[in-house]
Amino acid sequence: MELKLIIETDELYGEDGLNFESLLSESFKRAIIKDCKDGLASDKFKEFSQLASDTIIADIKLRMENFLNEEIALTGRYGEKMFVGSIEDLIKQRFDDVLLRPVDGSGKTLQGCTSAGKTWIEWSIEQNLEAVLKRHIKTASDKILKEVEKRIAEQLKEIMDNGIKERVGRAFADILSERKPL
Repeated sequence: MELKLIIETDELYGEDGLNFESLLSESFKRAIIKDCKDGLASDKFKEFSQLASDTIIADIKLRMENFLNEEIALTGRYGEKMFVGSIEDLIKQRFDDVLLRPVDGSGKTLQGCTSAGKTWIEWSIEQNLEAVLKRHIKTASDKILKEVEKRIAEQLKEIMDNGIKERVGRAFADILSERKPL
């Protein structure tokens, strides 16, 4: 614990002057009381806010559980029951209907009979895999093309340099052979 005290020395002097010990003890009392009030207030506020937060979260969880477990019945156009169960079951069924519905090759929901047998989730995964595969193939082919072009350029330069050296060498040899000794 850290105490910071201020001692009013003006009270040491004068007619009603107090001695130093009483001023020191009075300053200690004030500092301890102030520190305790601040500490207790902040600790109690933290405790209160945690309790309030826990209570609110528990209440929300309870209400959500009650809502999701609420029994409902959905009826069709003429009052026939189409679904009876909890809201949670209805949400699960709706997700399953979307994710597991049969689709054609372009990802559209099939109407009527089909032999494809792919669900929407299978079609979606297949499309994503094909896109990734195409991207990797394109990246690899671009790298190969750049490397091949670089090698061809190097080889052409080497062939041209060798051809020029050979021609210059032959021309120089011809010049030397035509030159007559002195």
